[in-house]
Amino acid sequence: MELIPITIKSEYLIKMLNLYQILYGADPLQMQKQFRRHFQYPNFEGYFAVIDQRLAGFIYGYSSRKGQYYHELLAKHLHRDQGWMEDCMELAELGVHPKYRRCGIALELVAALLRNRTENRALLTTRKDNEAAIHFYKKIGWTELSNGFFPNVPYEYIIFGKEISCSGPTGEY
Repeated sequence: MELIPITIKSEYLIKMLNLYQILYGADPLQMQKQFRRHFQYPNFEGYFAVIDQRLAGFIYGYSSRKGQYYHELLAKHLHRDQGWMEDCMELAELGVHPKYRRCGIALELVAALLRNRTENRALLTTRKDNEAAIHFYKKIGWTELSNGFFPNVPYEYIIFGKEISCSGPTGEY
């Protein structure tokens, strides 16, 4: 497997949009707008996981800052736990093609993303009904901070946090 940094001009970007549609049923054109906005956020970093020139998965995140849409939603929900919003990155998207699941790809993607981050902590959200994701994040050391989070959608999400300043130099857990 090869990890290729995400760029706006990558040949894998369209494949990522198509995979996102397979995984989450989202409109690829709408997601393309969101991804392009996220690429502009401070300290954007992401990777494509490629096996035999096929996109097996992707991950990206960025520094969470006041004024960003999701930052504001998280800050409002975590009002009692504002320390999590300081000096943090948001793991915005992680997806692995169903054909390549349970091969360690998600673990490698998360490790690569966290490896060189300068922030002290990271946040992510996942749907409360996504038992596989919840199990995965807990298994690799993420802490459930809050549930009952509805980020302007009808589905309930869980907010997870992870201290990353304690990670080793390779981002291992």
